Amino acid sequence: MFILDDYAGNQDLGNTSKENVIFLHGFMSSSYIWTETIFPELVSSKYRLFAVDLLGFGSSPKPRECLYTLNDHLEMIEKSVIREFDLKSFHLVAHSMGCIIALALAAKYPNTLKSITLVAPVSSIICSR
Repeated sequence: MFILDDYAGNQDLGNTSKENVIFLHGFMSSSYIWTETIFPELVSSKYRLFAVDLLGFGSSPKPRECLYTLNDHLEMIEKSVIREFDLKSFHLVAHSMGCIIALALAAKYPNTLKSITLVAPVSSIICSR
């Protein structure tokens, strides 16, 4: 996971003066999509940015006993971001497969979530003839 926070390393990461934003990448991607495109534009901003590598992608663990279910991804984000940094509120930005996880987080944390941005969400189109 990559964190962009001017306070990181020299102040308490529980600092609430910045708004928290969790970024979730899509299928066959990693946190790199955010850290190399969006994060440089938001340096010294009012946001504390978290780019998560979903289980099995990027630098995240790749446990063999894991089925990589929606709940597995939710638990990892809760443990490594929401609880670890004691987030009282956060925004979500997600791409592709990350949108499914973002929607599940939104449903689980309706009073904590400030906004959600879905970029190219996965959809199912049923065509009938």
